[in-house]
Amino acid sequence: MRSSRILLPLLAFTAACAPGLRPLPPMAPLPEPPAESPEPVDASTARPVELLPPELLALRDRGLLVPVEGIEPDRIPDSFADARDGQRVHNAIDILAKRGTPVLAADDGVILRVGKNGLGGNVVWATDATRTFAYYYAHLEGWAHGLKEGQSVSRGEVIGYVGTTGNAPKNVPHLHFQLLRILDARHFTSGPPIDPLPYFVSAMPSATR
Repeated sequence: MRSSRILLPLLAFTAACAPGLRPLPPMAPLPEPPAESPEPVDASTARPVELLPPELLALRDRGLLVPVEGIEPDRIPDSFADARDGQRVHNAIDILAKRGTPVLAADDGVILRVGKNGLGGNVVWATDATRTFAYYYAHLEGWAHGLKEGQSVSRGEVIGYVGTTGNAPKNVPHLHFQLLRILDARHFTSGPPIDPLPYFVSAMPSATR
């Protein structure tokens, strides 16, 4: 009986000193699931991330001049992957123009070779200022007066004229233009080919003659 008289006041004291207990707030309702699942991304329309090596990014940033006077980039058909002779891939583009139309340096650089061969006829090999790329101009009617190996050229400078030398059809004058990556400076003609069409950014207007 005595213990009960002691316990009751102690419990009352403890209850008075203890912090009041507050009920927990109600939980927020969970969001309703979407009525329909999102449509999957169509891989055919998704834009791929460009992963170009630094040298091609630099080439894209400066761009190339279309190497035939008066020809806009959107007038050039994409013939890079076309078959030739049933045994090889073109790996170049053909820019059709009137015979004698000036052929221009597509980039600042240096002339590497001026000469002839069976397929290209009268040809010019050049490189850019950093000697990263080789530019091949073929089927020329002739070369600019005094053009020689080792000569520096500026973008837009006349280096030759559209023709049909080599294995070009005699009634289809055009410039065969090829872009190669130089891996060995001593064998600049053997580097891997690159489609030049995406790198053309401007044209040289036709001169008044």
